[in-house]
Amino acid sequence: MSHVRPLKRLGLWPKTALAALVVALFPAACAAEPPVQRADLSVQLAAAELPQRSNPPTIASPYGSYLAGLVAKRDGDLESAADYMSQALRYDPDNPAVLLPALELAAATGRQEESAELAGRVLAIQPENPVANLILMVEAARGGDFQRAEEILAAQPLRGVSQVLVPMMRAWVKTAEGDVEGGLQRLSVLEGERGFLVLHGLHAALINEVGGRDAVAAAQYGSLIDTSSRPTLRLTWLAGSFFERNGEPERALEIYRSFTASNPGSDILTPMLENAENGRTSPVEVTEATDGMAEVLFHIASLLSQESAQDAALVHLYQALALRPDFTLARVLLGEILQSQGRGLDAIAAYRAIPEDSPFGWVVRLRVADELQALEKVDLALAELDNLAAERPENFEPLFRKGNLLRAEERFEEAVVAYDGAVDRLSEILPRHWSLLYFRGIALERSDQWARAEADFLNALGLQPEQPYVMNYLAYSWVEKRKNLDEAEAMLLRAVKLRPRDGYIVDSLGWVYYRLGRFEEAVEQLEKAVELRPQDPVINDHLGDAYWRVDRKNEARFQWNRSLSLDPEEDQIPIIEKKIKEGLDVLPQDI
Repeated sequence: MSHVRPLKRLGLWPKTALAALVVALFPAACAAEPPVQRADLSVQLAAAELPQRSNPPTIASPYGSYLAGLVAKRDGDLESAADYMSQALRYDPDNPAVLLPALELAAATGRQEESAELAGRVLAIQPENPVANLILMVEAARGGDFQRAEEILAAQPLRGVSQVLVPMMRAWVKTAEGDVEGGLQRLSVLEGERGFLVLHGLHAALINEVGGRDAVAAAQYGSLIDTSSRPTLRLTWLAGSFFERNGEPERALEIYRSFTASNPGSDILTPMLENAENGRTSPVEVTEATDGMAEVLFHIASLLSQESAQDAALVHLYQALALRPDFTLARVLLGEILQSQGRGLDAIAAYRAIPEDSPFGWVVRLRVADELQALEKVDLALAELDNLAAERPENFEPLFRKGNLLRAEERFEEAVVAYDGAVDRLSEILPRHWSLLYFRGIALERSDQWARAEADFLNALGLQPEQPYVMNYLAYSWVEKRKNLDEAEAMLLRAVKLRPRDGYIVDSLGWVYYRLGRFEEAVEQLEKAVELRPQDPVINDHLGDAYWRVDRKNEARFQWNRSLSLDPEEDQIPIIEKKIKEGLDVLPQDI
């Protein structure tokens, strides 16, 4: 009944009107502790026997390779999909049905050289293809040929993402040519567009900064910060960094502290805040036009990602990294997207490319631990978390995550030790820490330490009185222990009202009715619970018991048999089998 805490996303940019533009992006073809400890861990991780990506087998058929590519793409294995499409293209190099997805897959997996070659071939048959033009425009800018980049951009129809991308990129092309006013004029088409005001203002500030117009840039950064109810991470970073370097360190500190206060628990800006407090300044993020173009592509990728257009986001991210390989935040977003796609090895590789001393070094190492756990490299994940815990002895997060990992592995006593350590690191337990007490309560209950577990559940409810999952776990535990049944009923009625579609909570309410001897009410709730969670062996078993008590014995045996087919806990199997054979009349009612 416990609930795994979802991965926190960075939330790099707010959702905007871009949702309406996403559909037109791709053509239809794409749709079918001490330093020594850390060093030791680095060596261990480098030598770890993580699964290695292997090239897919060669298929001696163009149609077979093409179909294999489609299947791999459907399964989310973009690397294999790109390999298979490349195979198919060798057999049939001029077939648009193969060429177009081959380009899109190469671009979405960061194969820049291959993408550029394919882009030229695609344009020969589809001159307005947005992916091909994007790649060739980036290649031109990388080579310093801004005239060619401008020609490509000027020829693009303004539809889909191009409505935002093209004017912003053309603004940076003008800036590259030394025409700051021209760049700002091109950017101005977005100024009145609802949903893009912050994006316009940020790039106007960056263009002025690159053009040496620091007073204007300062006014624009300040206005953006002052008028944003909750400034984004990137805006905070760029504005704070600017004020650090331009004689206003106190203003930078205020910006950083405000962001930290609005995002409790976030350590992302801690290194920058510490640097500013010690009188040090952050490096310039955008020094030239190609850096600005990379920023545009990063922002578009962030927006696309939040609209669940992940493959399109990857195309734009890899182009941003082609323009600026050291773009740390782009690599963070890359790892995040790869994680969301279940591509653990690729995500770890993306995160490992981020320097550990960057503001994101801490965050991404926590995420590496997540992916190591997902890859069933539990010892390596624990080692990573132990090192993180040693490096920041005041931070509870690594030990909290260690407890979650151990709990998931059903190593409950060890999980309790980890959670205890996390709690000890908190100077004050705040409402946002309810989940720490809740998860420790689960580990304590599962390791037969009920008195402490009950105290944690009650304290968690003191922090979050309406938390349905805590109410559910506590009330269900009371029911199993034959105590506080009336209070459990009231608690579960409230939890069901808050989460009426949660089968586990509805099951708990049904089970409290069963324990109270109110069998007809138990049947009513347990039938609902089975509808919501038909594959859960415990809920099916409970319904069988309730059916038996209301003399629906054939249905009871059916539910018990179904429970057996759903892989119940090993110690429950003989009990269920005995019920199927002999019913409940010969067994105690509490079975």
